[in-house]
Amino acid sequence: MTKQNLQKKTPARSAGKSERVRGSRAGADRAAALAVLAAETDRQLIDLIRRRLALPVEQRMNFLRRRLPGGGSCL
Repeated sequence: MTKQNLQKKTPARSAGKSERVRGSRAGADRAAALAVLAAETDRQLIDLIRRRLALPVEQRMNFLRRRLPGGGSCL
C-alpha cells in the first residue's frame, strides 16, 4: 500500500459556500411566532379565569373544604 491509499479522502470545500449565513428574517420569524404564542397563552389564561369565576362559590372554593369526622364538611 502506498501513502496515497492510506490517506483519507475528503472533499475539498470552499470556505464561503459551505457556511450557512443566518439572515435577520429567521430571527424576525421566531420573534413573531413567540409574540403570537404569548398572546394565545394570555388569552387562554383569561378564558380559564373567566370559566372558573362563572362557577358557583361552592365549586370554586372546594379546595378550602375540610371533611369532619362525623361525615360533614366545613370551610
